[in-house]
Amino acid sequence: MGRTIAYNRTLSIFRDTPIIVAKTAHTPTARKKPRPAAARARSRARDDLTQQNAATPSKRDQILDAATRVFLQYGYEGTSMDRVAAESGAARRTLYNQFESKEALFEAIITRIWASFPVFDITRDEESLHDPRLGLTRLGHAVSEFWIPPSAVAFLRMVIAEGPRFPGLTNTFFEKGKAPAMGAVVDYIGALAKRGLIAVKNPKLAARQFLGLIDEPLLWVRVVGLEETYTRQERDLVVQNAVDMFLGFYLVKRPA
Repeated sequence: MGRTIAYNRTLSIFRDTPIIVAKTAHTPTARKKPRPAAARARSRARDDLTQQNAATPSKRDQILDAATRVFLQYGYEGTSMDRVAAESGAARRTLYNQFESKEALFEAIITRIWASFPVFDITRDEESLHDPRLGLTRLGHAVSEFWIPPSAVAFLRMVIAEGPRFPGLTNTFFEKGKAPAMGAVVDYIGALAKRGLIAVKNPKLAARQFLGLIDEPLLWVRVVGLEETYTRQERDLVVQNAVDMFLGFYLVKRPA
């Protein structure tokens, strides 16, 4: 799933801060001696290196990026720690210090991918809890955008294709990724029901119904190999229709 990871780092650098010594009757004004050219060059080099490091992804992120590419190219079975080390440029010792096995590496990738899905923020937001249409619309847009990258669909295909041979693969995908996200949606719909905003007796079923209204037209046709693309307007229409249909059935009608 290749949704894009942004690295935002803030760096404050103070250079050539003047040193001021208070004048007294016994102490002359102290003057800062100019630094030799070599010292200034070393200082600039340190500053440049600090800035470069701040803008560079961590070694762990570099390994995860490389591992994602390897998994998508060779599949789960064909991926090895040696291939990941070669792709990432990391020493095998460095790789194993970060991840003890291929399974741990895959788990870290799944966790990172789903961490970029803003479902938790949306479903806990007070505005979303107060206004079902607003919350469901935000949630629908997040779902539709989550699956836009081709690599996201390719990763899902890999899990489906190789899951029967590697049951742990499917378990990891659901336990570390889909299950927490689905749980947040279920809890959100349950909270709306408790507030008397929607008439839902089975929040889990209702959550699956809502997500199905979005995933069916936008995701599953691509999973089976049809490389369909959708404009933003088309995705927005799918989300709008999903919200309308869901609330048309479940929304509690208030007396006029």
